[in-house]
Amino acid sequence: MTSIDGVLLAHPWIARVDHTSTGGLVVTADPAALTVRRDPGRPPVLGDLVREHLEHWGEVYDWTYRSGQGEHRQELDLSGWRATDTGLPLAAEHMAEWVDRTVELVLRLRPSRVLELGCGTGMLLHRLHPHLKGYVGTDIAEHVVSRLDGLDLPGVRVVRAAAHEINGTAVRQALAGLGERPDCVLLNSVTQCFPSVEYLRAVLHDAIDAVAPGGTVIVGDIRHAGLLDAYARWLEGDLPEPELTIAAERRAAADTELLLDPATLAAVVASADRPVTVSLFAKTLTADTELTRYRFDAVLHVDPDPGPAPAVREWDVAELSQLSSSAPVQVRGIPNALFRSTPDALSGAELRAALSDRDAVVLIDPDDPAMLGVALPATAAAGPVDDLAGVGRPHEPLGAFARARLVEVARRALRRAGLPVPEEVTARLPSGPGHDAPALAREAEDADTAGRLALGVTGRAGTLSSGGGDPVVPDSALDHLPAAIQRFDEIALAALSGLIADSGALRSDTSRTAEQVVGALGAAPRHAWIVRRWLSVLHAEGLARRDGDGRYLLGRESRPVAMAGLDQSCAALGYPQEMATFFREALARLPELLRDEIMAQSLLFPDGDLLTSLSKDQNNVSNTYLNAAAGHVLGRAAATRAQPLRVIELGAGAGGSTAAALEGLREAEIDYLFTDISRFFTMAGKERFGDRLRYGLLDINADLVEQGAVRGGADVVIAANVLHCARNAGRSLRWIRELLAPGGLLVVTEAVREHYLVLATMQFLLSPREGEPDLGAGDRRGGTGKVFFTGRELPAELAEAGLRPILELPRAGSPLASPAQHLFVAAKI
Repeated sequence: MTSIDGVLLAHPWIARVDHTSTGGLVVTADPAALTVRRDPGRPPVLGDLVREHLEHWGEVYDWTYRSGQGEHRQELDLSGWRATDTGLPLAAEHMAEWVDRTVELVLRLRPSRVLELGCGTGMLLHRLHPHLKGYVGTDIAEHVVSRLDGLDLPGVRVVRAAAHEINGTAVRQALAGLGERPDCVLLNSVTQCFPSVEYLRAVLHDAIDAVAPGGTVIVGDIRHAGLLDAYARWLEGDLPEPELTIAAERRAAADTELLLDPATLAAVVASADRPVTVSLFAKTLTADTELTRYRFDAVLHVDPDPGPAPAVREWDVAELSQLSSSAPVQVRGIPNALFRSTPDALSGAELRAALSDRDAVVLIDPDDPAMLGVALPATAAAGPVDDLAGVGRPHEPLGAFARARLVEVARRALRRAGLPVPEEVTARLPSGPGHDAPALAREAEDADTAGRLALGVTGRAGTLSSGGGDPVVPDSALDHLPAAIQRFDEIALAALSGLIADSGALRSDTSRTAEQVVGALGAAPRHAWIVRRWLSVLHAEGLARRDGDGRYLLGRESRPVAMAGLDQSCAALGYPQEMATFFREALARLPELLRDEIMAQSLLFPDGDLLTSLSKDQNNVSNTYLNAAAGHVLGRAAATRAQPLRVIELGAGAGGSTAAALEGLREAEIDYLFTDISRFFTMAGKERFGDRLRYGLLDINADLVEQGAVRGGADVVIAANVLHCARNAGRSLRWIRELLAPGGLLVVTEAVREHYLVLATMQFLLSPREGEPDLGAGDRRGGTGKVFFTGRELPAELAEAGLRPILELPRAGSPLASPAQHLFVAAKI
């Protein structure tokens, strides 16, 4: 370590110092300076850089409000409200409408006691308080707090406090004057000043805890992260390409505010201690401005009364006048005319006007920010958090702020120590949370490229590079994958329907219960769940019918499928011939497998060599791509965190994911704990990987800390094709979260759909022993018999456990998505 390194590493914000080949320095932020640790019942503990970011915004707004004093009407003080594109004040009539719509949103919910966090100049206070029994407002700008509280409005208190200080003394005392808990907590046009998603989570969780049962938390005027690129392009004007794209990306990366999307909001809310549903409202302002185009409102309904789920209808502009609120309904797929120029497109304002005579509201589409929806009645807008689950891509301003401050403190520390200050000093954040949206997009693209490069270099996609060509495999070289997966499904369905029909377990003229079918097939009790799942699948595919009592009959006949296609599909997906042999043998011997007369293990491991047999499935197209992408994520983590990088791998098995992780880590200094439930695999791992790794036994179906893992002792946890083996994945994920240090990452690979060929063959390996609960008994799979989560269920489980999904591969629409094996990276929040 040089004297320069010693001086810089002594600073609490700096975790790592690297020297460039040109004599420059790169300092990496310590995650502790960036984190927000929630302390229920008390204000959260803020990292130093988070606190500085908030102080910066406090100074900005205090100056803004002071400098604008006396220039505006008291009830519509527009200090600081300027158009980004022109820098000119936004039109007063437009802002008056903006206030009208927000007040309308609040009063529609009929609150009587409101806590507003970040009340600013009091534009909403003046309009709301006559309709309320009590109002408490907070703001960080001392000037406006003194002015508003000095008005002595009846039932109104305004105190100086930041948004995260709901549980601070000043706010608690003011709320005590309400007599009861607030039934509405309001944050309007405030979240953009927040430093990070982690800070947002702390604020919203405290708000959810504070509100009365049946109350609401309104998060208004949210800048939509999914529209950041469109917003940046709009501001850049008519530049030609590629200059427009370059300028827009630069502008987006430099944006100093927090932007969110519905998936991120859902991830934040999902881990709250109380049940919540969410409504997402479009802006319906008349003028086409940034406030109309690029923002939305969200309402969190806390401890909501259960109501009927609305029917869902697709958009038909001709039926707009016929829409009725006689029964709850949501209309989806309405193109927003501000972004789409199709004949059936309407703006939010046009929809509002057309529905003004009905109890209806205009919604945003949670998955496509350029689409709208409608709910009738207005209460039909609320839906489960799970409906929004996914991998969000927020824009977090803390990263850019922290990098600038780190450079300043590094230079100052070196000068004070009398050491030379290099001309080039740059800073970076640990990979994962806290980054701007363009950086997140680049990270996903880089991980995708690493996976495609592995396919090209290994030739697993049939495109082995030769000569100087680019070995990164494009989608066009993978177009054969969807057909191979479809053939797998067809072969499995034909085998299952043939077995059930030929055995007489189901008939077309006599209905049977699922248990009667299990009995007719002679299935062993531990395999009964598999038969029930087969019946559900056959019913979904039209190969079985159900009568009014839920009993089963034969459906349509399946088409004969040539088993020769099995070999071709296996080869297309990168499976060796041995896997095709296993599938064929298992399908031919389904009756014996069901009766437990033969074990699936004996077919999968015919020579008794477990490790060699397991390796047959490790190098197919999906695993090659996903393992290399995960290895890239590990490499980035090692390059942006203090050394050594602390890694725990759960369910490491035969070591396929381990090998890819080590390839990504290369020569990085690591403390890597290879674990499995079986000593057989840990011993085999030690023989394969040697002393660079540590080895131990861990079971995801028990508390990991109680088994000896260190709480907060891992920078990265790897769980490759493991979570589906959990009896309660949510509980297992909470145990995993306990292992992660601040800013830590969970790297997961999992199937996100049910593959019928796996259901018909390999799932015999997962049948529980006598007395053991079924897989998924306590999570979102409970009662379904499904082994794998869907692409919405797994992010929902992660979020509920306090793990925010930040990356998912492969991207939708790629042929690589057809095998439905996905990589998820989630950050501890």
